[in-house]
Amino acid sequence: MEHILETRQIDTDVLIIGGGTAGCYAALTLSRTSTLSVLIAEKADIRRSGCLAAGVNALNAYITEGRTPQDYADYAAKDAAGIVRQDLLLTAAELFNEVTADLEQLGLVILKDKNGKYVSRGNRNIKINGENIKPILADAVL
Repeated sequence: MEHILETRQIDTDVLIIGGGTAGCYAALTLSRTSTLSVLIAEKADIRRSGCLAAGVNALNAYITEGRTPQDYADYAAKDAAGIVRQDLLLTAAELFNEVTADLEQLGLVILKDKNGKYVSRGNRNIKINGENIKPILADAVL
C-alpha cells in the first residue's frame, strides 16, 4: 500500500525545531519581545514533548543563596571537561533565577520553606512540583 504524504507550505519568520522546554521557552520569549511569526516544528503535542515531558522534581539550574552565577559556570565547565564556552555558561547562569521567577509566575509550583524561601536541594537545585512544567509552558506559548 502506497502512502502519500500531504505537504503544504507555511510561511514564518522563525522556525523552532523541537517543542521541548527550550523550544517552548524560546517561542515564548520571542512572542514577548517581537512581532515575529513563530512556528514550532515538533513530532508530538508540545504539552508532553521533550525530556521534561513527564515532569521533574527539581530545577537543576538555579543560583541558590550564597552562590553566584560564576560558581555555576565553573561547575558546568568542570563537568564538561572544559569543552564549553565559559562566557555562554556565565551568561545563561546570570539569567537562571529570572527564568525561574517567570516559570513560577506562569504557574509552576516551587516548594518554599516556612519563611517563603525556595527549598534548595544542593548548590544548584530547588525543589519543584514539576509534573506540569510542559503543559504550563505550552499553554503560555499557545
